Amino acid sequence: MIPRAWTKTICKSIGPAMLCVAAVFAGTQSGAQTATTSCGENLPLSGTLTFDGQSVSVIVGVRWGKGVLTLNDGTQLPFNANGIRALESGVRVGKVSGEVYGIEQTSDFTGKYVGTAQQFVPGKSQGDVFFVNPTSCVAIVARADSSGIKLSAPTDQEVNIKLR
Repeated sequence: MIPRAWTKTICKSIGPAMLCVAAVFAGTQSGAQTATTSCGENLPLSGTLTFDGQSVSVIVGVRWGKGVLTLNDGTQLPFNANGIRALESGVRVGKVSGEVYGIEQTSDFTGKYVGTAQQFVPGKSQGDVFFVNPTSCVAIVARADSSGIKLSAPTDQEVNIKLR
């Protein structure tokens, strides 16, 4: 299950626009109860992921990369990801590693994720990454190690994931 300590951080980071996220993490925000029918609470740990990516941005950031999802049974599934984020400038490369929650079948992992990756990258840095797929209610909680120069406003971002 998602550690309780992450609950408030995820909901605060993503904001009220993502009611599914709030519902997934035990309805910690007002209005979240309306979304509990489509997203369950206390999602089970489904596996881990690693991802190598890069981004280039001038006001709008474009990011892309490749990764591997490792399910609890040891199955490894390679994937590609790409996305955009507004109000960002800079260039960076990074590695992401973390946990994935709520996968019932492999196809649940693919799709559009919305969330945050909070960082100011003046050289090398680390930041927390929180994403949810509002269609399948799969959640990603990870840590990003980045290098480069990047400055971004606290806005949501979208990432599309496809299995290879």
